[in-house]
Amino acid sequence: MQLDFFSDNRRNILLNDAGEWLRHLRLEKALTIYAELISEAPDDAELLALQQQVVSWQDRLARFCAASIETAGLHHLWQSIMPETPPPLAAAVRELLIKKLLELPSPELIYLPPRFHLGVILLADGQVEAAEDWFARALHKGISERVRFEVWRGKALERLNDIQSAKKAYLLAFLEKPHEVDADLLQSPLLYELFHSLECEDHELNEAELPAWLPVWGWIQGEWQLTPHDITTATNLFAQLEEAEQSGILSPPRLWFEYLRYAEYLRTVARNDRELVRVRRLMRQRSKFMFDRYMEKISKTPSV
Repeated sequence: MQLDFFSDNRRNILLNDAGEWLRHLRLEKALTIYAELISEAPDDAELLALQQQVVSWQDRLARFCAASIETAGLHHLWQSIMPETPPPLAAAVRELLIKKLLELPSPELIYLPPRFHLGVILLADGQVEAAEDWFARALHKGISERVRFEVWRGKALERLNDIQSAKKAYLLAFLEKPHEVDADLLQSPLLYELFHSLECEDHELNEAELPAWLPVWGWIQGEWQLTPHDITTATNLFAQLEEAEQSGILSPPRLWFEYLRYAEYLRTVARNDRELVRVRRLMRQRSKFMFDRYMEKISKTPSV
């Protein structure tokens, strides 16, 4: 009876054994098993495809190991992982990439578009907490693709069920460069209701700029908070904002958000009512709708 069970399941058992060899990058061992199985079933399309995939990877990894470790070579390996790559082999290659990237200087700043970064590889490998940490490190070190990394960090935080932090990361991406954020993100369960609520309001805002207003609207709706770190700033910020407005380097939504940050600093930290009146006057001039909602919020919540 036991022999019959082994005979009936021999193919699956040997395929599992081959998978274990792939997981340890012992591709020659896996190929030996595939060759044995193919000799018994030469027309098995699945086996032939697996064999072809592993042969290709054997050649690819041999060239990789013969060359010096460079970002371009690592990137090529990452791009070579396809949906049809056997999962144990894909996992082993990700593990290899993670190990090699960690050996390079400042791995958090190594990025090649569209998706080659240590955090992305860790995320694909299921190491979500580590991925979020490396995205945060990249942002802290000043990675140039801030919008992309805020979104990636938000997705990692969402998978960690840190919903409030994920929302904040998404909203910061919209604040930075809203037109670079994938429009599909607005359909995310975390943002859809917030965006839809703004769309339904009777306001004077430019429809095309609504996503850029989400950080302001999200704060007004209580979806995320401004921390003391967010609001504490230089006392000459008013002059800097006036200069930014005159030069046009900040979009209206971003400028309004900066006025909001400064107003909260003046209201809760500096306690400078005279300066606060000046800032609020400008906020009202630039969007009466947002200003009215802002005043409604702070009348109910005396602290940030």
